[in-house]
Amino acid sequence: MIIASAAAEMQSGGIPVSSPQFPERPVSAMIVAQATPRRRSATGTMGGCMSDGSEGTATLPANNRAALRQVVRAARKAALATSLAGGRDNHPYVSLVTLAFDHDLSPILLLSRLADHTRNLLADGRAALLLDGTDGLANPQTGPRVTLTGRVAEDGDPRLRRRFLARHPGAELYAGFGDFAIWRMTVERAHFVGGFGRAVWFDAPLVPEDEAAFVAAAEEGALVEINDAHAALVAALAAQAGGDGAMAWRLAGIDPDGCELGAGEAVLRLAFDSAPDRSCSPLSWLQSLVASQSK
Repeated sequence: MIIASAAAEMQSGGIPVSSPQFPERPVSAMIVAQATPRRRSATGTMGGCMSDGSEGTATLPANNRAALRQVVRAARKAALATSLAGGRDNHPYVSLVTLAFDHDLSPILLLSRLADHTRNLLADGRAALLLDGTDGLANPQTGPRVTLTGRVAEDGDPRLRRRFLARHPGAELYAGFGDFAIWRMTVERAHFVGGFGRAVWFDAPLVPEDEAAFVAAAEEGALVEINDAHAALVAALAAQAGGDGAMAWRLAGIDPDGCELGAGEAVLRLAFDSAPDRSCSPLSWLQSLVASQSK
């Protein structure tokens, strides 16, 4: 794998902290999901047409921005840092949250107004999220992690609610309670650490706006079409991601970096190796993902 140079990362919005004289280490992408046995993450091929599939890889991309996006998309939980409200000298406060992501990589949270972190956000919307991709490593310092910084505010867009519940079906039990609401982080900066000697800052946007908008516009219709008329494709995707063949898998979401499948409370993810080809349909992207593994 060719490692991206410091100059290339500067052009893509990264600010390298490590010296370009030292090679950056590829990091396993499979470790991201090991702490959640009911969920598995896997890599696939590019989101292109059927004619150009390539072998998947078990490592993070050499490009730091692509690696950051892969680590973030795979996370279902994070540490949320806020400032304590109520005259407590604004000390940092860290809590565990579950999350999903919009097409542009904006974190989506389901929060209760009774929780301390929500009261903190109502007083000061500035926050940070730490996404840990180091599970399963003997030395976590060698693994990938991402810090997202920005502002968090309540957002009533029903599309965001659907995306969160597709990621966390069990939250349906309490999502309708009066104190719960969907909140969205507007990301301002992101810090990707891929191990020793691999650390880069990025400014928003983390996903090009036109790329996110294209997939968002195509997603809803594609979910209906593929789930209703392409059950064999969904089963093949689930099998590729390590899913139990006896479970009734459905395509739960598509984003610029991959797709997710759900069955009950189980969730699987398959990652694209590159951005989806806009000249093809989402059906073609997923057919390409399956075809690459059958060669």
